[in-house]
Amino acid sequence: MKAKEVTLLTGFLGAGKTTVLNAVISGMKDTRFAIIENEIGEESIDAELILKGEDDIIELNNGCLCCTLNDNLYDLLNSLWDKRESWDHLIIEATGIADPANIAHPFLTNDNVKRGFDLKRVICIVDAELIEDQLKDRPEAIQQIAFSDIILLNKVEKVSAEYLIELQGILKTINPFASALVASGQDFKIKTMFARERYANFYSNPKPVVTPRGIFSLGSGTLEKQSLVASSSSHNRHEHSDIETILLKYKESMNASELEHRMMVFLILQSASVYRVKGIIYSHLFESRLVLQTVGKSLAITLGETWLPDEVKETKIVIIGKQLKVHGFDKMFRTCLYPNAADQT
Repeated sequence: MKAKEVTLLTGFLGAGKTTVLNAVISGMKDTRFAIIENEIGEESIDAELILKGEDDIIELNNGCLCCTLNDNLYDLLNSLWDKRESWDHLIIEATGIADPANIAHPFLTNDNVKRGFDLKRVICIVDAELIEDQLKDRPEAIQQIAFSDIILLNKVEKVSAEYLIELQGILKTINPFASALVASGQDFKIKTMFARERYANFYSNPKPVVTPRGIFSLGSGTLEKQSLVASSSSHNRHEHSDIETILLKYKESMNASELEHRMMVFLILQSASVYRVKGIIYSHLFESRLVLQTVGKSLAITLGETWLPDEVKETKIVIIGKQLKVHGFDKMFRTCLYPNAADQT
């Protein structure tokens, strides 16, 4: 049987996750949702959408199932799988201070879970008015943005149009491969969000991101990095100089086994200041892209889409964290490159 589709909904406290979730449930009436909430009672689904059940299980009036997340996620997923005929799509709403990587971990690294549950997208809801302060003070906000595939700017009516443009640049600097969408009133771009899947932006060449203080870019053979600096005429200025994003590109074929070994050693010994590593890997031994990503101190390397015949094949890796040593990362990845791919076939 085909794996069930999963969406992870994240975002800092008060960003509007439950409001967006309600809009999804209301706007996608043909989809039967199973919904996992991290904390029962913290935020509830609108009363008109639910029928309260016993314990931690709630039946929605459109036939959906809502469960609270407990310590034994595997048991919960097994229970949902046993009831798979009664629902179509699983949404997990994380708490406002949760690291989504921890929740995504089994969906990305456990083969048994992956056979039944396909994590399609991670959506981060962002409070446009407060996110700058949150980025400065709360590492959880950085982790949520760094791990997401789609960033939805919410409550945008509270900021100026000029600042909104600047904010989009800031968020794209943190996570250049995420799709940044802007909510408009109660229009949360639901169809757009659910039409997109993980890694969609990985498969295209990212353009340089223009930020208030310059251009973020890193091409093959050129090593640059830029700290995230935010400024706005309508808001207080906040400098997030410890948040950095590096994008590395390599046209040479990469040895996937060596890459896996190097990354595992790095994660065990040196990953304390790194929030996220993810990338598309080109190896001439595979017809498909390899998708690399770190999930906490774990590593997941999976097959992505097949390379097209006329497509430029290259490796693109993004590292997000603090006090990043760009030349150190470049040296590590270059040790994984084949000196001459033609000689390795």
